[in-house]
Amino acid sequence: MEHELKIEPQYLKNLLSGKKKVEIRYNDRDYQVGDVLVFWNESQDDNVYFKITHIHSGLGMADRYVALSVKQIPTPIT
Repeated sequence: MEHELKIEPQYLKNLLSGKKKVEIRYNDRDYQVGDVLVFWNESQDDNVYFKITHIHSGLGMADRYVALSVKQIPTPIT
């Protein structure tokens, strides 16, 4: 499944550089390993795609929040 998500430019920059490997999100979309996150913001021309490789919830996380480990992919997987 694909999830279109807005992201602030500085956070996207850190994901693209590899400094940031985890995205914290409210889990209102039932994220699953293998899902694709389609990130966008007003300052970029194209969408950027990341695949969820691991999901952490519970211990240390606020209720209904998840830490999504992600890996950039060149094209969306459908």
